Order: sequence, then structure tokens, then C-alpha cells
Amino acid sequence: MKTSVLIGALSLVLFVAGCNTNSAPLPPVAGPAGPQGQVGQTGQSGQQGDTGMSGRQGMTGQTGDTGQTGSTGQTGDTGQTGDTGRRGRTGDQGVQGQAAPCPAGEHRYTNPNTGTDHCVSN
Repeated sequence: MKTSVLIGALSLVLFVAGCNTNSAPLPPVAGPAGPQGQVGQTGQSGQQGDTGMSGRQGMTGQTGDTGQTGSTGQTGDTGQTGDTGRRGRTGDQGVQGQAAPCPAGEHRYTNPNTGTDHCVSN
């Protein structure tokens, strides 16, 4: 019995496959155009665009004016005392001066042996 059911099912499949010829139907003829549709709704706003590239560097500015002259500085501190100087040389021997005048009542006498002058009484 199983065999007959199986053969029957197989026969039915072959029959349906053989009878089904592939004849495509003709496309239908288009009718008249319909009325125009309503205007659609406004779309949503688009996303924000990317940031633009940096601009080029500007030109160098002009040289500034000369600044004002500064104030005079403060007076400096007093310097240190210098070292003591070296000892000077001994001076030359002076010329012997003239003998002082003798007091009243005396006169000058030169000793011939020694060459010295003395005041002696008159």
C-alpha cells in the first residue's frame, strides 16, 4: 500500500509539471492618466556641514615707533679707600744758609783752623 501511494504521488507531480507550459500573458494596455496628486510635505532640514579649512596667514604688520628714552640712573655708591702709598724718597741735602747776624756789640769771627763762624765781643 505504501508503494502505491508513493507511485501515485510521483505520477501527480510529473503530470502537473508536464501540463504547466510557460506561456507568459500579454502585458495589459495602459488606461488614461489619473489626476495629479497632492504636493508632498516639506522634508526635514539637512545635517550641519563640516567646518571649513583655516584661512591663509595674514601679512606681517609694520614696524612700531621707537620707544621713549629711559630715565637717568641713580648715582653709584662711593668707592673703597685706596691702599696706602709707598714711602717717598729722602729729599736732597739743602744748601747751607747764611749765618744769623750777631747781636749788638758783637761781630763775626771765622776760626782759621776749623772754618766755623762765631760771634765774638767787640
